[in-house]
Amino acid sequence: MALIYNPDDEAVLDSLWSIVYLSTRDAASKVPINFITRPGVYLTKACFADGVYDDIPAQTCISNLLALQFRRLVIDLYWDTINRQFTLCPVELPPLSGNATSGISVDVSALSSLLATTSALDQATNPTDSPNANGFFFVKRQSELSNTTTTTTTPTSSLTPSSTSTMPASIPTTTGLEGTTLLELGNYKCSLDLNLDSIISLYDSYFSNTSDTVSVRLAYLDINLHAAAPFTAPSDAAIAPTGGHLPQPEELVGAQLEAAFPKSLYTPEILQDDRFDLQKSWFRDSFSSSTETSYFQTQDGPDNNVLTLDGWPGESWILLTDSRRLLAGWGHIDPQMKGYNFLADSSRVFPHGYINSNSSSIIEAESDVDAACYYRPDVFSIAQDNSSWAVATLDQPTSDPLSNIIGNATRCGISSMLNMTFTGSVSLNNLEPYRDFARAAIFGWAKGEPRNTSAPGVDVQGNDDEYKCAVIDPSSGYQGHWRVENCQQKRRAACRISGQPYLWRLSTMSVPFGAAPDVCPTDTSFDLPRTGLENTYLYHKILNDSQTFDSSDAELLMEGVWINFNCLDVPDCWTAEGPNGTCPYVYNGDEIRQRNVLIPTIAALIVLILTVLTILVKCNENRRSSRTRRRGDNGWDYEGVPS
Repeated sequence: MALIYNPDDEAVLDSLWSIVYLSTRDAASKVPINFITRPGVYLTKACFADGVYDDIPAQTCISNLLALQFRRLVIDLYWDTINRQFTLCPVELPPLSGNATSGISVDVSALSSLLATTSALDQATNPTDSPNANGFFFVKRQSELSNTTTTTTTPTSSLTPSSTSTMPASIPTTTGLEGTTLLELGNYKCSLDLNLDSIISLYDSYFSNTSDTVSVRLAYLDINLHAAAPFTAPSDAAIAPTGGHLPQPEELVGAQLEAAFPKSLYTPEILQDDRFDLQKSWFRDSFSSSTETSYFQTQDGPDNNVLTLDGWPGESWILLTDSRRLLAGWGHIDPQMKGYNFLADSSRVFPHGYINSNSSSIIEAESDVDAACYYRPDVFSIAQDNSSWAVATLDQPTSDPLSNIIGNATRCGISSMLNMTFTGSVSLNNLEPYRDFARAAIFGWAKGEPRNTSAPGVDVQGNDDEYKCAVIDPSSGYQGHWRVENCQQKRRAACRISGQPYLWRLSTMSVPFGAAPDVCPTDTSFDLPRTGLENTYLYHKILNDSQTFDSSDAELLMEGVWINFNCLDVPDCWTAEGPNGTCPYVYNGDEIRQRNVLIPTIAALIVLILTVLTILVKCNENRRSSRTRRRGDNGWDYEGVPS
């Protein structure tokens, strides 16, 4: 069944959160994507914790998670050797006969034919059995995929044509939410067609519905690979497929993703090509215009080109220039799937740990992320403080407020991953905690910011139109988060040293926002923090400097410091281009989406009008040629249709 992107109304961002997510995306747009924190979620715990794999609830659940801005989804795919497909159901689906009304049973003859076909394939194929033959250029992580397997479980059952006599005479069924038929297979209730194809169709719909420059987001898909358990024994361990029972080249996960998204999938092969010649990729428009080079090293190549061995593009380049939307990487690999042809997929799917490194400790109850935090007061070098792809997983309830733990992770440069079910209910029935989780992972803005001063209940002093500039507020009430400030207020300015991510100086003078770029010291520039970790370094810089000032200056400093973020040009459109920066969008997201819809509509109307005019002209010519000229009684000539 083809799924579509169709979130509940409660999952769709309101006006305030639309501004928050857009402004923070734009603030971080030049930072390489491996240093940007993003919330993630395990689909099995969020959508299928009750063991029900139903089409429409799955569609709504995944749509809601994407709408709530969960940027990374972890999906469990099970290889079903009978139907030769990757399914979300942990149990293989038998070939069936009958229907839900008259009773469903296993089609033994069809099963025997399928098994005979795969047995023939066993003799004709010689698949690669090495799961760690990945990443021809991923030198430093070449062996990581081999570490993803666990202790091999010996299969306790097998399915051969001779075992058909042990099959159940009928398969019990139940009715899904929208009337779909679900097979009861042990502890699971599974749809007949909730598989990789349906997930691909949902992502395709999601990309189509979020294709304008305001709503476009980069998505990450971590793939856990399993073998499905036999339907004759759903609770038993899965059988390791071999030979012709393994996925063939066109059935590989990466091959299917590449076929579905040839222009949207960002692959290891594309990354390698981009890294080899930066002038033709990330620097082709103007040097470093869309990717911040201070986060990785560059060197001269053999053909007078500039290359990098470890760099990644910024989101502004990968999304808005290269129009890529999806990165896929291997997660956990079951030992039963060691025969999967990983080598064939190595150019499409990133190796385990390459875009999903669990480099920090697991967040457990009664603990925090201080030990794993990438903020270190005396370390300012990326090489020493490398938070690339840092991830921490929350897999059990905590005594501390969840928002505090996630916020701490973000400030420490770590992405938070949710691998638990809130209050024992899947997200379809309990949306609020999932929304709160995603929102807590936002860096920068304080709760309720950026305030719209014209909104009811917002109390400001002075002209509302002047509250269009941002400060980082180190006071105890904000703890380094951002808020809007009157642009005419005099504040010190945050100045980045030589373009370095974690090195800051503060201006010696307090000035209105418009003068902030002019008071930054030599070899520094007026800037804003672009990640949670950059923000933490600036926050502690302000705290440290406040201790060296006299009481009046320290008090003024603790009221806020200008950062290079304002919406002076267009309300609610935040830009980091200085006091004279212009908004890159139309007034709001609704107008952009309306424009994207109206342009093809208007074009179609123009074509229709031209077609109608062409027809009318031809009809008129035919009409004129068929007319006869007659003389009236008074000698007048007139034209008319002959009677």
